[in-house]
Amino acid sequence: MKIRYIVSVAAFVVSPAQAETVYRLTAPTLACATPSATRDANEAMLHGHDFSRFQKLYDCRIINDTGRWDEIAENGDVLLLRKTPPTPGLPPLYFARRAVTPLLETSEAEQDLIHTVESFRTEHSASSQRQPVSHKADKTQSETFSARSAGVQPVIDSVKNSFQALWKKMSTLSAQIGLHNGFVKVIEWGVGLYVLLKAAGAYRRRRTFRNTVQTGKRLIDTLADRLQIRRKQLVFQNAYGTTIYDKWNKEKSEFMRREMYACLSKHGYEKYFEKATPELLTYLDQVAFKESHAVAAKNSNPDIYAPDMDPFDYERYCAKLLKKAGWDAIVTSECGDQGADIVATKKGLRLILQCKLYSRAVGNDAVQQVAAARHHYAGRFAAVVSNAPYTIPAQQLAKTNKIFLLHHDELQDFVRRLENFTSARVRG
Repeated sequence: MKIRYIVSVAAFVVSPAQAETVYRLTAPTLACATPSATRDANEAMLHGHDFSRFQKLYDCRIINDTGRWDEIAENGDVLLLRKTPPTPGLPPLYFARRAVTPLLETSEAEQDLIHTVESFRTEHSASSQRQPVSHKADKTQSETFSARSAGVQPVIDSVKNSFQALWKKMSTLSAQIGLHNGFVKVIEWGVGLYVLLKAAGAYRRRRTFRNTVQTGKRLIDTLADRLQIRRKQLVFQNAYGTTIYDKWNKEKSEFMRREMYACLSKHGYEKYFEKATPELLTYLDQVAFKESHAVAAKNSNPDIYAPDMDPFDYERYCAKLLKKAGWDAIVTSECGDQGADIVATKKGLRLILQCKLYSRAVGNDAVQQVAAARHHYAGRFAAVVSNAPYTIPAQQLAKTNKIFLLHHDELQDFVRRLENFTSARVRG
């Protein structure tokens, strides 16, 4: 009875319907502590999205261990698996069912059980042969027990043969797995689809990045004139002949932080702002430092601006800009100065200008001179025009005295605004 009970238990334990399912990973796989997090994180990774938030909130991690994983529970299309033998710091995790495959092999527990049954049968047979036969009752009992043992033997042999056949089948399958296993074909197609989706996601991200850069460049082209003016105002040479870019670099940083980020956010590209910034800064410098093809070889020509032109030619150059805008402009150096370099008039408007061709920032003196000249010439408006930036005290004094501080590239637009402003006041 004991042998029959052990064999029946062995048959029940090693039955395929009752055996615990063992899995292995087909590739490095994403797994999380909850089923929903596993589904969402795999979906995010499949579409090329950032899944770092899942790593922080739901203990998601990339698992590279392709050893044995025992199934604990299942939840639809995900499985709760545990590493065997357990690994410190690696708790049971939920895996996508498509990312794992069953590992069909005979467990050590099953092999130990078979050996135990076989050893018990052998030892019991040997002990039966050593039993004394002095009494007839004992002989009859021994014969009965031997008959029962003989009836159990086919069951044990059947279990043993089943495992041997399974082992042989697994060996043959492993040798032919690349050609005849349909499941392997499914895995190959799945890996191919995964690679294709990853490539498509990378292409989509690369295309979005290029669109981000193109959008930023269009903004820079739109503001090219203003950027060139600011560059001319902020980049200068000091008394030792060294070109100073500090203020221009600060201006670029402010432009990128405010104007560029707002533009990219409007088009939904703010995610790529930091990555696109180096390329956009390079392009911004190219546009801002771009010189007109009309620059002449001569250093001093009142028709063409040059940083080292004669200061008197610079005054004539500004006067020509006003004349092109339809104003009558007189250079006062030809008829007396009194703090004004140019007196311009049009339709009853009178504008007094002080022109400063500097290699450094323009200070308070220019503002004081043109403020006094406005009263002397009875001008309605006054401005300082220069190729250089203005100091903070000069800006403060100009604001108090209502003096405009201009770059010569702004001069024509400025007088047009004056005309429009005056016309609007008259109509009002």
